[in-house]
Parts: sequence; C-alpha cells; structure tokens
Amino acid sequence: MSEVQSSAGDGAAPPYGSSKAATLRRVAPAAIAVVPVSMLFGVLAVRADWSLLEVVAISLLGFSGSGQFALLPLAESGAGFFTMLLVTASINSRYLPIAYTSAARLPSAAGKRACVAHMLGDEAYATEHERDSGACVWWIRVTIFTTWVLAGLLGALLGRVIPSAWLGADINLGYPASVVLMYLSASQLRARLWNKEQRRPAVLAAAALSAGLALLLIQLFGPVYFWIPSILLATVILGRAWP
Repeated sequence: MSEVQSSAGDGAAPPYGSSKAATLRRVAPAAIAVVPVSMLFGVLAVRADWSLLEVVAISLLGFSGSGQFALLPLAESGAGFFTMLLVTASINSRYLPIAYTSAARLPSAAGKRACVAHMLGDEAYATEHERDSGACVWWIRVTIFTTWVLAGLLGALLGRVIPSAWLGADINLGYPASVVLMYLSASQLRARLWNKEQRRPAVLAAAALSAGLALLLIQLFGPVYFWIPSILLATVILGRAWP
C-alpha cells in the first residue's frame, strides 16, 4: 500500500491502469465504505420524520456526509433556512481547495464537467490520482455518488421498520461518520504529503498546528462558525508542507 501511495504522490501513472474495469476495482473499497455511513444518515433522517423523497433529494443535491449529518439536528430544532444554509456552506467550504486542485482532472465536456464537479466528495478525492483521465474520474465519482444515494435510501427504508427501542436516545449514532472522515483525512496526508521521509517532520508539525488552531477557533467562534477560517488556515499551512 505504501508503494502505491508513494507512486501516486510522486506523479506516477495510476497503479491500476485507466480502464473502466481497473477504475471500478480501485473505487470499490471507497464505495463500500460509504454504505454504512449513508445508511446511518437514512436511519437518522427517518427518525427525524424526514420523508423518503427528502432523504433522496438531500443526498442528490447536497452530496456531503458531514453537511447532511449537520442538517439533521438543525432541522429537528426548527432552525431557519438561512441558518441551515450557512452551516452547510461553512462545512462544505473545505471543498474549495479540493475542487481547485482536482479541476484539471475533470472531463472536457461542459455538462459532464459540471456533473462530475458536483459529485466531488472526500472519498472520491482520496481515491483519485493526479494523472487520472476525465473518464476515470467520472467513473470514480459516479460510483461513489450513486452508492451514497442508494445506501441512504436503503437506510431510510430500514429506519421505518427498525423498532425505536433498538436505538436509544443516548446512543451517538453520528460517531461512525466522524471516524470515517478522520480516517480519510489521515489517508490524504499520508498519500500526498508523507511519501518522502525527509518531509515527515514538516507534515507532522503542519498537521499539529492546523489541529491546534482549529481547537482555538472552536473556542472563539463556536462549533458552527469556526469551519471557514479553520479550513482556510489549514489549507495555507498544509500547502506549505507540500514539496
């Protein structure tokens, strides 16, 4: 695995080739990994009295696991549309630097390019390589995106039949989603910044500084409004750790 990640980080060709079959084999682990998280979102949404149509719509229009999970308690508490929009935009602002760095990999056709850009997610970005073709990126993102939507619908259907007593109110069902996002973040640092031994002290220092500033901003601005300044600072700091 370390050899594969090192090759990708050094700008080598994708380790599994660029054929459709090879791309699907590469994206399969990430697609499988989003299934339980998306199902969890569906279960929680149904418990919050969301309809099946609402679950599917939010998955299609706002493909972002963390953003969707953040909407659930806000909707339950009766938060206004502007508040929910602001929170979602703050959380999803992390995709701005991701979208910028991956724009060169998008298909050339305008319609397909817009569609693929909309399907950008943490899992897709973690799976892609810098020299992937537009067609390869298309299959990676379509596979993960479709899996997310269908798994969310399946979770919503299961949520309707699972007895409420099985899921106590004191159980933090959103915890697995946070663990997945943390793992993806660590994987990105390792694959893109950790591939040369002399770079590791700088990566560790940059990651620690970014985490410390994020905690400070949480104390200053709260858990909702810290996102945008935290992401901007982390982008600058980690960017300097880039070779």
